[in-house]
Amino acid sequence: MGLFVVTGGSRGIGRSLVARLLQQGHQVIGSARGPAPVTSDRLHWTSLDLADPEAAQLWIGEALRPRPSPDRAHLILNAGMIEPLAPVRDLAASALDRHVRLNLTGAMAVAAGFLQASEGWGVERRILAVSSGAARRGIPHWAAYCAAKAGLDGFIRALAAETEQRGGPVRAVSLAPGVVETGMQQILRATPAPTQARFLELHASGGLADVDETAQAMLDYLMADDFGAHVLDDLREARARKD
Repeated sequence: MGLFVVTGGSRGIGRSLVARLLQQGHQVIGSARGPAPVTSDRLHWTSLDLADPEAAQLWIGEALRPRPSPDRAHLILNAGMIEPLAPVRDLAASALDRHVRLNLTGAMAVAAGFLQASEGWGVERRILAVSSGAARRGIPHWAAYCAAKAGLDGFIRALAAETEQRGGPVRAVSLAPGVVETGMQQILRATPAPTQARFLELHASGGLADVDETAQAMLDYLMADDFGAHVLDDLREARARKD
């Protein structure tokens, strides 16, 4: 079985990822500010504020120090936040700083720590960053989220190019999962913004993807033989290619 590291694993897609991986018999290392979503002797959990990049990088190094012997090692960079949702003119520096540290800098630090800690394992390593369609287009009042997710896309592009150049057994993808019914959607429905009506309508019409189905589709994507063929991808487009 494989080893999976999941950030932001206490709620939403992350919670479902952790639960499904454990059900499938894998070893899971997880972290989030909240407590572990389930109890298992195959789950190594640390409650941690991933908006502190130094603490996040220290955590992953320590969590991987007792060297495991997996068939393959996986990192899922799932931790994230949508706030602040506001016009650019109203954005506060403190809110922007925390947002970027969680959505971008922390993810970069964890990825670097993961690669360093697993360097000598001799197994293939796969990194899946949870991106968003917001990374690839502008959305009013979403400036922080658009910028941070676009930065995450850029980081994964650079990582993929770097590992290809070195010829090492590392594959990396930044994947947008689509519009999924999570706590983030509840925030979007409750916050006055130009996009609020759209998300209210999607919810009312049943247009949001199921979180558990999405999590399983993401795991299927991560485990596929052709993982890494599309460095920037969208889960809906990936499904369409296979139909």
